[in-house]
Amino acid sequence: MKLKRALLLLLVPLLLVSCATEHQFLRDEDGYGYTDKKTDVHYLIQESVFEAARGEAVVGVYEDKKTGLTRTFRKIPGMDPALFLADDDKNVYYAGDTPLTPELWTLTAAIICEERAFSAEQGRLTASENGAALADLHTLWFEGDGNAELPLDTPCVMRRIKLVSTEYPNLYYCFDFLLFQNGEAYFYDRFLPRTVAVPAELSQKIYREEAPS
Repeated sequence: MKLKRALLLLLVPLLLVSCATEHQFLRDEDGYGYTDKKTDVHYLIQESVFEAARGEAVVGVYEDKKTGLTRTFRKIPGMDPALFLADDDKNVYYAGDTPLTPELWTLTAAIICEERAFSAEQGRLTASENGAALADLHTLWFEGDGNAELPLDTPCVMRRIKLVSTEYPNLYYCFDFLLFQNGEAYFYDRFLPRTVAVPAELSQKIYREEAPS
């Protein structure tokens, strides 16, 4: 019993220090922004096309005591936490004044993922091995006609394309790749909204780059 009491006495200060190091966040009335009370830095949630590769150490927490809603804010590896944070759903929060411009990023890869209960990489196009296809993919999404119409039937293949850049290697820019039974393929994001027809050569390159199951 004495040993247990001694261990508890040792743990309590550690828990207090841990809690004290986590900043408290305030939420904007519209729910899109959060302010770190300690640093007074204001972060805005970014569009769903942006995704953090992963989150690391906890910076702070938002808690609504009335509803029980909590949100944990974490550092993104290799990125300034005064500018970028992520939550546990990999949403990205940005405090910069300059808008992010993924259309100008220098791409190192496009990761091809299957999204189910978790994101599973099925393949990738890299700048070193698939430079031309990666450049075509990048240009097509940002500069191609974004008003294409999807077929009425359900796609036979659905993948999430995650663009990786030199500028922000742990910040992905994402959109969907849809392949239909008739061979037609599209890049798609329902929130922007934007739909771009994908030529057969590029479509085959994307799907062929998947790892064997």
